[in-house]
Amino acid sequence: MKNQIISATQYLLVFLIFIFLFIIPTTLIPVSPSLLEKINPEEMKQFFPLLLILALYTTSAYWLLIKNVNEKKMLLFIKLAMANFLLYPLMGFIESFFWLDSLKVVDRDEIVRVFFRFLITFTLFSAYLSIISKKNTIAEIKDEASINYKVISQKILLIAVIYLIIYNLFGYFVAWQFEATRIYYTGHSELKGFFAMLIQNFSDLKFVIVHFFRGILFGLAGYIFYTLLDCSKSKKLFILALIFGGFGFQIILPNPVFPEMVRISHFIETTSSMIIFGLIVGFIFSYQKDKILTN
Repeated sequence: MKNQIISATQYLLVFLIFIFLFIIPTTLIPVSPSLLEKINPEEMKQFFPLLLILALYTTSAYWLLIKNVNEKKMLLFIKLAMANFLLYPLMGFIESFFWLDSLKVVDRDEIVRVFFRFLITFTLFSAYLSIISKKNTIAEIKDEASINYKVISQKILLIAVIYLIIYNLFGYFVAWQFEATRIYYTGHSELKGFFAMLIQNFSDLKFVIVHFFRGILFGLAGYIFYTLLDCSKSKKLFILALIFGGFGFQIILPNPVFPEMVRISHFIETTSSMIIFGLIVGFIFSYQKDKILTN
């Protein structure tokens, strides 16, 4: 009973710390006045309740992660901070410059400010998670020399290709089915066929390069998360699905960039696709045809 109370208290603290770390960077690096003017007051009434839901999801995902790792605190912090940097600040920065800057929704300075807000939040969150983690004293020693980096590189490239496929599939069959989303990006409501949109996307070299590169970054983040986990294969896949799903779950929050229905379309699209993507990432890294990896 005592252990359950301690565990519940620690979980609640992680929940509260995440909310605190999510809000504080905005006070340190304020949103530009021009962007604040675009905020829908009615939508913003939902912000805090939705932030609580986001915090609950994020806490649950990372709580499961730190309960299934077996690393020294400093090494855990370095790996966790790096993986989160790839998954949130850097990924958001790249995506913002590709989409939002081209649409002139926000200026470049604001994109940089968003980058630093996420950097502060997830670096400090990684530090806190590392502090409260406990290393198992009776642990299997990992043989780092047995890792075949050529195979890992091949897996990351495969993950990048799969990401590009999933991105286009869910982008079209989920987000693009919302009329508001089509109007937001193109100015009209016409729904072109899937293959017509696919040809349009892949004929844009910049689109292919940027999203393939994002796939590589997701693969690197996935590898770091995967190697942190010290648990069964099924549990690894479940935790990775939750962690990657968090990348999409954050879109639930009202913001001045997306109108409500556009935001909802991207929330459904990105959360569902990234949960599936996280499962695939876990499966790829756990596949050991020649028993090359030890973990």
